[in-house]
Amino acid sequence: MTECEVKENCKSFEQGKCWICEDYSLYYPEDKRILCKRQIRQREERKIAKKMKKESEASKRGKRAKRKGYTGEREVVELLNKYNLQAERIPLSGALKSEKYSCDVTCNINGNTKRIEVKRRKSGLNTIYKWLEQDKNSNMLFMRQDNKGWLVCMPVEEFISLIKEE
Repeated sequence: MTECEVKENCKSFEQGKCWICEDYSLYYPEDKRILCKRQIRQREERKIAKKMKKESEASKRGKRAKRKGYTGEREVVELLNKYNLQAERIPLSGALKSEKYSCDVTCNINGNTKRIEVKRRKSGLNTIYKWLEQDKNSNMLFMRQDNKGWLVCMPVEEFISLIKEE
């Protein structure tokens, strides 16, 4: 049998209830800062499990999506600022669903604050681009789903020219 390494700190040992327990399962410490081998091993296992969770594929996908959204919002702000329109990214990118912090970007257009939602997709907007390019002379695309209101889609240059005319 091996000698118990933590018997000086074990309340069970002082009460005479101690025997060499299997893997320190009966260790009852006086000073909680002094750990037995089992507690040290369990702590290391928890650290490794937490690290593995952070490095999981699902976690990486979430971080990539968040980073992609952030860069898209930053691109829109820089684009609008380039045309002398005051644009600002909302902190937490609209995660807080309050009136003050809703949407992704705010833009001051002729004294009115407009809220902008920014979406970036790898290839989910192909149909819209195809419709816009269907006729070389068209400047805007009006579209509507059944029982919904009309939406307007246009190149950013067309949008800027409309804003500057007002």
